[in-house]
Amino acid sequence: MALPDLMDLVMHDPRRLTSLRAVAGEPGEAMPGIENLWRKPVFSLMAGGQPTKDGKASLEDLIDRHRSIALTDGGSGPQPIDVPFTSLVVLTAEALPGAQELGRFLADRIEQRFRDVIDPDIGVTVHVEQSLHATAPVAVYLGHGVYAPPADNRLPHGEVVIRQDAQTAIGQPIIGVNTPGGLYSGQARFAFSRSEMLTPAVHPDLPGGTIFFLGRYPVDASARDAGGLPLLTALPQTPEARAQAIQVETLALPGGNVDARFEILGVRPQVGRVSLGLVDVTLDRRPSRLQAQPPKGPHLAVVGLAIPENFGGRRMARYWVERSHGGRLMSSAMLAQRDSIVVQGRDARRYDRRELRYSRAGGEFRAESMSFDGRRRSLLMLEDGEFGYIGLPREQTAIAFGPDQSSRGYGTFDWLGEAVRVQFGSGLVERLDDLYDHNPVGFIAAAPGGVAVQSAGDIWLLGGRKPQAAGTCIIPPNGPFVLGPLVVELREAAP
Repeated sequence: MALPDLMDLVMHDPRRLTSLRAVAGEPGEAMPGIENLWRKPVFSLMAGGQPTKDGKASLEDLIDRHRSIALTDGGSGPQPIDVPFTSLVVLTAEALPGAQELGRFLADRIEQRFRDVIDPDIGVTVHVEQSLHATAPVAVYLGHGVYAPPADNRLPHGEVVIRQDAQTAIGQPIIGVNTPGGLYSGQARFAFSRSEMLTPAVHPDLPGGTIFFLGRYPVDASARDAGGLPLLTALPQTPEARAQAIQVETLALPGGNVDARFEILGVRPQVGRVSLGLVDVTLDRRPSRLQAQPPKGPHLAVVGLAIPENFGGRRMARYWVERSHGGRLMSSAMLAQRDSIVVQGRDARRYDRRELRYSRAGGEFRAESMSFDGRRRSLLMLEDGEFGYIGLPREQTAIAFGPDQSSRGYGTFDWLGEAVRVQFGSGLVERLDDLYDHNPVGFIAAAPGGVAVQSAGDIWLLGGRKPQAAGTCIIPPNGPFVLGPLVVELREAAP
């Protein structure tokens, strides 16, 4: 693992690595062989549609030469390390029957070559798709703003919508033929533009010559801004005055599920600032999303967690709970991390993500182990405040915590996987949602005077000497109960 010196860190401008594009082959030629793409110097790095002076390189060399910087703490304070980009998008001029196989081949090669510096919690993803606007047989993209849609066909739960004005939506940035560029589970950054010359995700109505970057770069002090929400930045890629004059301004929220709204402005001589459109960001458009503020109508407040100590015979060693602004759970990777709560047995410590150091809980929360009909769980309970809020469905709805592969209905609570990671005795770390299947833990709905529940084996009433299986009942407001791995309370009942 290479360790940059101080000058490397000072000179490292992550904006240069927002979206790198390299092409292989000449227009009209066949795509080079798969092994040649990885090993042979067939790729030319491009800038503004023209090859750079770097010469040709293999994909292996491109990944090795162009790296990100992260901070780690080995006990002697924060240290910068360079890490490879592990999310790649490959666009081809011809449709490939074996596109998924090519993606898996390249992902395997990257994992083998860089296994010592790849975060196993992130892994490697390579998305391969045909481009209808290709200028070369194959183009590969990597960088801070490049995100490969998951290979398991998971749909994006959030979205970035380009609008002509507040009333008129005109589309989303698209990869290849018709794949949404975002926002997917685990996606922390998103670069998009008008042209595939700049980014793999494009929309034709965006201003030319500019990359729009949503999110934060690694080691970014601006994480303290915007209440933890992602920021949108305009990055001109040409010296043309029109591109250099593009600005982005944050606007007031329009309501609904929109989490951030930005206006794209062009500064023109003798005219001033001219609106070129709006960008709306919704981190999760599903009704099941975690909300930072209490929603209107009946809703649940998340006041704790109840994590099983055993998953299919594998015993949990510890777990991490990631929080964003205001102590809310990290329900989206786009949110800025504030701190982590590390729970092991009855010990809970807070890890500050900015200062990279541990501190004791200090009465903010408590950890305990509790038996649920003979099966033990680790409870992390807030002494004051909430992890967030969930709007209640009006009709009986199945509640599940496994990955959601549907775009309809209420949705699952798989957003909890963004916040909670479980480590087992073997050292393996997994997202919490990946430890659950699609079977519901029970059914819930808003009801007059409370929340109607019908347990499918994992809804429990708290407040007595020991947890009681909920069965079928109506739970009144402010009565804590366990819903799968969540501890919740009804805060506003239906009339």
